[in-house]
Amino acid sequence: MKKISFAAAAVISVFGVFPASAGESLVLGNAGLSLPSIEIPSPEVPEAIASAVSKASGPQTAKNNQWQTLRKIKVNTAQPDMNDTLVGLVEPGQDAYAVTRELYLAGFKVRPYQGQDGFRVVADVAGQDAADRAVGLARYYYITEVRVGRKVYEQLFGSGTKSAYAVKTGTIKGGMNHSPVDVKINKLDWTITGGMNHSPVDIRINHEEKTIKGGANHSPVDLKFAWSTEEVTVEGGANHSPVKYTVNWKNGLLEGYSNRAPLKLEFNMGEGYADQTLVTVKGYANRAPVELVYNKVNGHMGGYMNRSPVDVNLVNCDLYDVLQYFFLFTREIVVTIQ
Repeated sequence: MKKISFAAAAVISVFGVFPASAGESLVLGNAGLSLPSIEIPSPEVPEAIASAVSKASGPQTAKNNQWQTLRKIKVNTAQPDMNDTLVGLVEPGQDAYAVTRELYLAGFKVRPYQGQDGFRVVADVAGQDAADRAVGLARYYYITEVRVGRKVYEQLFGSGTKSAYAVKTGTIKGGMNHSPVDVKINKLDWTITGGMNHSPVDIRINHEEKTIKGGANHSPVDLKFAWSTEEVTVEGGANHSPVKYTVNWKNGLLEGYSNRAPLKLEFNMGEGYADQTLVTVKGYANRAPVELVYNKVNGHMGGYMNRSPVDVNLVNCDLYDVLQYFFLFTREIVVTIQ
């Protein structure tokens, strides 16, 4: 793995030298929310990745998750007609050159700018799909807000558009816990529906009340959550048992309890590493070992947990969704003694 590092002078000199097209398909993948109406020219990418809605939640998305991504996108009220330009406000304390270079290497045509309200990046998206670019930019944890033109905003959130539907629906399909998995995560209505663990899933997330309620795994779900950019804590009842765990993105640790058993998972998203495509998740849950490998490029997650093989594909969602909703992906193991 190569840690991203550079000289400030080198950053300034490379802008305008290399074509941004080299990273464009990677940007859409990194966003994790590519619009199906867009055909991505990426002949060097394996066909299996290009034909599916590829998933590549890159290292820059650490500390970020679906709960905040779309909420970062706002209309540029100062210049609402500026639909070919994105303005990304950067979290205070970030290295301006490091941020600019990382975004540039990912395919964004960006330049740094110091505004009255802090450091920002300005991205030129003329001739590109500005809506996809806005979502991709918002996925970076250090981007606190993305300001877009009104036309771009309406393309993302306007009713009846294909784009609006595309960015709000994520899926997890395959098999785990000796059962099929087919779950949909609606990122605008904030619902999780479908089926897994031989049970229907019908969950609603209320951000105002900070609750997760519904049913899954043949059990009522009644949870509260506390969220920040650093971590999320989930507490309440699910799977006919008390649940409490905290996922700390910075420390790469999920710890707590569920299903009347201790719960601990360790992971490393590879933040700041340009070539880390695989993420391992190791630990224990349900008094059984957990060992998973998540591929940030194609969205596949495999391995084992709950004494069962795991083989699922994530589209328009990522490992962060699995970890923060971990109560959903475990089930109580009943041991029969004869």
